[in-house]
Amino acid sequence: MKRINLYIIITILLTVFKVSASSVTNNISEEEKTKFTVEIKNSIGEPQTKVFLKITGRSDIYRADSCGIINFEYEVPKNYTRTANIYLNEDPKNPEKTFTLNKENNVLDFCIDTKEDILKFKQENSTFYIEGIVTTENGEPITGATVSIQGTGRYATTDEIGLFSIDADFNHYIIIRADGMENLSMTVSPFLMNQKDAYPIVMRPKSGDKIYSNVENMPEYPGGMKYFKRYIDKNLKYPELAKENKIEGVVVMQFVVEKNGDITSPRVVRKLEASLDSVAMNLIKGMPRWTPASDHGVKVRCKYSVPIAFRVPVPKPAVIDNSPIKDITSADSIRVLNDSTIIKPDTLSTDSVLNDSVLNDSVLNDSVLNDSVLRKKILSDSITVVNDSIGNDSTLIKKQSEKDTSVESKTIKVKKRNIFVRFFRWLFGIKDKEEKNDKEATVEDKVHPTFRVIVVN
Repeated sequence: MKRINLYIIITILLTVFKVSASSVTNNISEEEKTKFTVEIKNSIGEPQTKVFLKITGRSDIYRADSCGIINFEYEVPKNYTRTANIYLNEDPKNPEKTFTLNKENNVLDFCIDTKEDILKFKQENSTFYIEGIVTTENGEPITGATVSIQGTGRYATTDEIGLFSIDADFNHYIIIRADGMENLSMTVSPFLMNQKDAYPIVMRPKSGDKIYSNVENMPEYPGGMKYFKRYIDKNLKYPELAKENKIEGVVVMQFVVEKNGDITSPRVVRKLEASLDSVAMNLIKGMPRWTPASDHGVKVRCKYSVPIAFRVPVPKPAVIDNSPIKDITSADSIRVLNDSTIIKPDTLSTDSVLNDSVLNDSVLNDSVLNDSVLRKKILSDSITVVNDSIGNDSTLIKKQSEKDTSVESKTIKVKKRNIFVRFFRWLFGIKDKEEKNDKEATVEDKVHPTFRVIVVN
């Protein structure tokens, strides 16, 4: 009995102890939780509702309300730090803002723009008034630093405490330059995160060993790129095998122009073919010294890239006379001869027959012709010839006149007159004079003017 009672008492005591311990623990944990308030807006001050917050290592998600505010409670550990990440709904993997949970800093505000907001600002070319303060790594203000909005012509200069103010936008970068310092290129977003205070900007001194890729005055070939192209054209030797295989393209070379203009660290950025890559490498190594790069009057090392094009030379075509040359064949020559024979007037159809030497007076008066019989025979023969030629020619004259008449009848144009004019001309018997002249001319044209009458005694 005593043992049973002892067990009961011990059980009751343990139960009471656990209940009291758990209550104490709950009270302590409730006291250690910190309430956080995070307000999020976009660049023009509108509430950003398309965001959510997650604590690293935890699965809880806290979303913004209609006012762009996220409220949550969390027990901040003492032995290690916890970070919170703010994500856009459109990109849940890459955080836009990250901050450390701190009991003393439990009210925060951030400026976050969605892609739609940025696109809208760019399209409207919205400008934002920003302020910044430029210092060295030691916290000393930099006076006289130039702050410019790239591509717009807007610029400002820092005052004696390194403070500046300027209108910036999302379409252009903010470039900050100072003597002896490395250039800075920034967007407007960091300035808009916390618009209550001037955004701090720390500039670092230029290092003699640092290689720049974008400076105020880039390196240059002596005389400019025009002379660089001449150098390439003069010294480029196309490999014969590549030329035979017609391998063409562009090799991109990159090198460093030192402070004294020497070319160092050449390398092929874009390869084409081994032999052509070697030719491009030798061209870069054989270049003379360049004009070194400088930034605000200080010479710096600068990286530079140039393309080298390989094109198989095409021989110039020979000048050929494309004017048609007619090859006169034997058939053509025969046709030409025939044409010339046709064009050449026939002597038999002209008066030359009548003027032939047989009919000349010298022949007729020859002593052989004294005989009257022979003379009569010759005269009769000559008259026959003459009559035949005249008969043939008269036939030709008739055909020619008929042909000319038919042609003229076809070419005569009938004048169209008003119906009233034609009626009165018919009534009074008036005829056109031109028609009479044409008829008379037609009749006269029928007479052949080339024949003569020869009287032989």
